[in-house]
Amino acid sequence: METSRQSEREQARLLRCVLFAFFVSGAAAQPLGSFVPFLRQSYGFSYDFSGVLLSCQSAGNLIAVAIAGVLPAYLGRRRAILATAVWMAVGYLIFAAGIGAHAMLAAACLMMGVARGGNSNFSNTMISTLPGEKAARGFNLLHGCFAIGALLSPLALVFCANRWPGAGWRVMAGALFALCLAQLIDYLRMPIPRIEASGGAKAIDHSFLRQPRFWLGSLMLFFYISTEYAIVGWLVTYFQDIGALSPDLSQMMNSLLWFVIFLGRMLGALVTGRISRDRLLVIDGFGMFACFLLLFLSRTPGMIALGLAGTGLFMATIYPSAFAFGSESVRGNDFGCSVLILTGSAGGILTPMLVGFVAERAGIRAGMGLVVLYTGLLLASILASVLAARRGSSGV
Repeated sequence: METSRQSEREQARLLRCVLFAFFVSGAAAQPLGSFVPFLRQSYGFSYDFSGVLLSCQSAGNLIAVAIAGVLPAYLGRRRAILATAVWMAVGYLIFAAGIGAHAMLAAACLMMGVARGGNSNFSNTMISTLPGEKAARGFNLLHGCFAIGALLSPLALVFCANRWPGAGWRVMAGALFALCLAQLIDYLRMPIPRIEASGGAKAIDHSFLRQPRFWLGSLMLFFYISTEYAIVGWLVTYFQDIGALSPDLSQMMNSLLWFVIFLGRMLGALVTGRISRDRLLVIDGFGMFACFLLLFLSRTPGMIALGLAGTGLFMATIYPSAFAFGSESVRGNDFGCSVLILTGSAGGILTPMLVGFVAERAGIRAGMGLVVLYTGLLLASILASVLAARRGSSGV
């Protein structure tokens, strides 16, 4: 009995530490899209290069996820996460220093992506070590904390920009640098479940690659991450450049999105076990497609806010649900969680760059039209996964 209580206390402490770490990840990794207008104003970047910066973050994320599943087998989990998380602090130090060289800013975005990928893989793996419904609830709480960080960052950025005109965005970058240092301290104190660090590649379990459920989850994650990265990366720039919203109100829309996502994820944690995951995914897929289409077609602040709020609400539980769907075949497996996130994240590199490429040649509205197409593809992938799972034709 005492052993059981101690185990529950350790699980509760692990959860608290992981939730704080992912809150920092949301605050630091997500606001790059909010920084883009300030970078364009300060350094005169084109749509093309702005898209490259967003895609550099995605590329760093992909690189980190690829190595994050292998590093723990060689270094142990604590050293592995510290080796990737530290680069977020370095990236924001470059931002805060006001270095405008294209290569340095691209490197900073790449570093942020490396840290984001490492944080994501580590946090999701830690939650997957929890038993039963604790894991399902933990995934929603985890991504809810990410959403809190993501919604607070743009608000703080607006405050800093108004308080210190011209240099406020650099002040915000300095604050995020300090927050990233706090995250590193959190990782040093976290009670991390141990794995054998000397087994190397031979200790890695690859059996999940033969399970169709893993690939179905990866497909949904691929289109969701493509869509999320494109929406969050270009949202502020889109509203400003089409003239529908003022610069400050455009920044507030990013916070509105993440506020609604947070509420949706908390709601998702409450309804876990009451509504089937498959049904929730289908509802979310249809709802996100319809609401983003409404946002795209709207020109008044009220309708834009309505479409954006609906988009965020239905976005909220897609990633946790899709990840839980696929992670049933990789529970507690660092490499398996890494590959699941890796395959899902591949679209996050291509899509923001494609939006920038289209926007530079046909206008920002045409670029966002591409995102509408991606929301349709996300819906299609959800329907395909749910139908395959129900029919049992894929062995899931």
